[in-house]
Amino acid sequence: MRVAILGMGAIGHVIARALEGRAELVKVDRTRAPLRDDETPVDAAILTTKTPGTAWAAAIAAKILAPDGVALTIQNGLGNYEILVEHVGRERAAVGVIYVGAQLLNGELRATGPGKVELGRPTAATSRTKLDELGRTLHEGGMDVTVVDDAWPAVWRKVVTNAAVNPLTAFIHRTNAELLADAPASRVADGIAREVARVATASGVRISEDEAVKQWRAMAALTGANRSSMLQDVEAGRPTEIDAISGAVAREGERRGVAAPLNQAMTLLIASLARA
Repeated sequence: MRVAILGMGAIGHVIARALEGRAELVKVDRTRAPLRDDETPVDAAILTTKTPGTAWAAAIAAKILAPDGVALTIQNGLGNYEILVEHVGRERAAVGVIYVGAQLLNGELRATGPGKVELGRPTAATSRTKLDELGRTLHEGGMDVTVVDDAWPAVWRKVVTNAAVNPLTAFIHRTNAELLADAPASRVADGIAREVARVATASGVRISEDEAVKQWRAMAALTGANRSSMLQDVEAGRPTEIDAISGAVAREGERRGVAAPLNQAMTLLIASLARA
């Protein structure tokens, strides 16, 4: 199987490590490993960039994906799938999530483990077959893999955790465990998680508010030493994914008639940090 990884940050390296020696890899990074003009089509293209790079990665996927291939986004937040569909078509586009704590330090990957992924099958039969094959290959590489027909419940559950944890840890400069131990900050995180649950439910993915609170707290406890990707981005002066997480929740809430003022506030606060 020939697989392109579009975005060689920490998550791209996690995926590459699982596929190394089991698939023919095409590693594409916007600056350090640009796409060759004569690149052979790939069976699968995996978008692993931060959300500001989604349009770039989707355009690359459209160039090199075989007609019967599958393009998969496992990025954070909302809106990535829709951009991917615009470039490769709904029949070849797939959405999923990845759970792993990872960081690149001087080019060296530090990860909490091989990671867990949940992948949603696309509509075209041939593309579904390629996604199933990709899932098996990732599993052989040590990842915990689930392939389902509908991955949107998993996407929204991850948005719950990302929205509750990432902006607050970035704003108050805390690890996940430190956020959990900070009673006032964790109460704000509870409120954010409840908002996401209400928006998700209005969007057709039912998540109870209590379930959302339990979920972010359990994930923060499980990944206590982790410094969220948004905290890392703020400290490094890089663009954050706030618009695709908190901003997207607030916009979807407005569209559905569900208020999400805490998510809107975090969007503005993190944006102000980025400009500082």
